[in-house]
Amino acid sequence: MEKIYREIQFNKIKIGKIAFLPDDYSIKDVNKQIIKSIKKLQNFYNKNISNINIELIYSREELNKRMKKKTPNWLIGLADKNKIYLFSPLAVEKYSSHKKSDLNKIITHELCHIFNAKLNNNIPPWLDEGLALNLSSQKKNKDFKKKDWQFFIDNLNNDISFDSFVKHDGYKIAYWLVKKLIYKYKIKNLLRMIRKSSLMKREDLPPC
Repeated sequence: MEKIYREIQFNKIKIGKIAFLPDDYSIKDVNKQIIKSIKKLQNFYNKNISNINIELIYSREELNKRMKKKTPNWLIGLADKNKIYLFSPLAVEKYSSHKKSDLNKIITHELCHIFNAKLNNNIPPWLDEGLALNLSSQKKNKDFKKKDWQFFIDNLNNDISFDSFVKHDGYKIAYWLVKKLIYKYKIKNLLRMIRKSSLMKREDLPPC
């Protein structure tokens, strides 16, 4: 069965489109959450976005084909430039370790990546993920190792691979690094720092 497309409209303006199967009755709830997340993030970043392409995914195999590699069981959303792949509520519990209720935060998280790229096209991976985790209220435990924290300090502005990011507890560390930065600089100052330069300095960062 081929997917169909529907426009995503915000304040009666077309800002993108979403692809889904014709019999996916969850599309109304997904679209509602997309609009809710966009409203929150446009207010936060003070920026508008357009030309978003979202595709709902219906199996792990389908996502693997889109990514051209095997993806982990916990991965249910992915942003690449203006494209977002997102598991449909109809498939998320069957093909992943997530609950259907997790999707709302995932939608906000992936949209954050779109906004972050508009803020700075060379934003470091840990900063990109850390902002997305904090803004989508995806809290992380602080049970990482100091050597992994140091790995990210040593690679502040390097393009870390996805596998290396995960191996070094990147999601937990990114969450806490950015949480500490928000506390230290306040969010407006932090966003200003990110806009001005793609390079973060060691002295900008709080201790572990």
